[in-house]
Amino acid sequence: MRERKQNAMREAELDRLLECGLTDLPPGDVLEDVTPWKRAMNRVLLGMALTGITLNVLCLNYLLPAVGMALLLLGFRALRRENRWFEVCWGITVVRTAYGYGLLVLNTTILRGAFYASPAAVVLAAADLALLLAECFCLRGGLRAVQEKAGLPPHAGGAAALMVWYGILGILAVIGYSGLLLGVAVIVMYVLTLRSLWKLSKELDEAGYGVRPAPVRVSDRAVAGALAAVLALGCACGYLLGGRYPMEWAPVDAGEHSGVEESKARLLALGVPDYVLNDLTAEDLAACDGAILVVVDVDDYPVNSGRRVSHSYWIGGERHTNIHTVYDVKELRITGVGVELPGERWMLIQHFLWTTPPGFCGTESIQLWPAYRAGMEGWRSGGALTGRVLYDEGGQTYAAPYCFLGEQTFAYDSLFWGQQIRDDLFAAFSLPRDGENCRGYVAYPIERVRDGYIVDGWFNYTHQQSWMQYPVMTAMENQMTNGWNWEGVFYEVSTALQFYQNEEGVRLLG
Repeated sequence: MRERKQNAMREAELDRLLECGLTDLPPGDVLEDVTPWKRAMNRVLLGMALTGITLNVLCLNYLLPAVGMALLLLGFRALRRENRWFEVCWGITVVRTAYGYGLLVLNTTILRGAFYASPAAVVLAAADLALLLAECFCLRGGLRAVQEKAGLPPHAGGAAALMVWYGILGILAVIGYSGLLLGVAVIVMYVLTLRSLWKLSKELDEAGYGVRPAPVRVSDRAVAGALAAVLALGCACGYLLGGRYPMEWAPVDAGEHSGVEESKARLLALGVPDYVLNDLTAEDLAACDGAILVVVDVDDYPVNSGRRVSHSYWIGGERHTNIHTVYDVKELRITGVGVELPGERWMLIQHFLWTTPPGFCGTESIQLWPAYRAGMEGWRSGGALTGRVLYDEGGQTYAAPYCFLGEQTFAYDSLFWGQQIRDDLFAAFSLPRDGENCRGYVAYPIERVRDGYIVDGWFNYTHQQSWMQYPVMTAMENQMTNGWNWEGVFYEVSTALQFYQNEEGVRLLG
């Protein structure tokens, strides 16, 4: 309380001196503590520094701009009544802060990928750059107006250089420049520009220029706290409500297989597991009409890190230790089924079943490398990719189509070949939080083009294990970034249905 009274007395003393129009500067300790101009401009310049240069480590490329926008907001808030230029800067900063904080919240949802790939993101980014250039222009005008008011020759080359710098940065972003030499030059130019603005601010400060802060009902500390609270609440809502796909679950009709009983019985007799047959749609069962023979491959896979077990033994008087990983639970059962059909055709069905609850239910994704992919010239696609997701609850089976099912073209970074473009099949979905026997399948037909080629269809299942990631990435997006099996947010299981057919019959490989 005593500290607040002392600060209030110092501010009152400064105001009295300014109102009296004294030519001498106020006492140094008073000026150092409460000069509004110095405090406001320091916030503006520091905010520009934090928003202009990003560090892609420890999420600093998100945290530093967030702090920088808050500092800009507080700085221009104190200067907005000084002249119209600063008032416009304040208004622009409010809009840009709302946009920037909105993006930070959006990054906690799975909607971010679709947004950044949309034309709206490009339009908003261009509008944000235009507002930024306008803010620099108004900053230049505000500084020149302040210099004239203080009796100094107007010069604000640093603000003009800042406009040029942001323009160059926008051009480099559009052309996708990633070189080191020009990048270093741009950073040096930015540092020199901010230094020029800081010297200008110091010049005004030393000339005894003072501003009367705009009257406010809410303190700067309260504003900063409100910004942090809104951002934290928005991110919490994003993680809680925006981390799953909207699935269209519906009860499965007990008589949905009526009319295809003969095909179902034929497949069961040939060896297709009943838990796979029961999950197929009537259309997929009908597509297997006339089945000749069946190939089945069943394996259980762990979706956990297991436990390390060591075993020591002696050979020739020397002790050796063998360390390996043991998986007490293998949660994911993957069943591959190949159904031979008349006319040199096969139907490939790849089915998954969670034998235990999957744990965290965020996003899941299946990435298929089909048997007719590039390099497998012996086969071609014989039709569309089909499938669905199912679960049980209270004795009732529910099913839903995949949120995304089909081919996706994407670019990824290869370790040896740089950026590559490829087309893969994907099935993206979310599992229910309270369901039992969560399962699903994908199926696609292939046609033989040449003899002598094996059937080699890969099934890559990625499960999201945790919500703790920023920005949020879906399991499908993780697969498209060439992610691999790691003990973090995502865990991937890869398997393949591989077999070879000749005159002697069909031989399962692997």
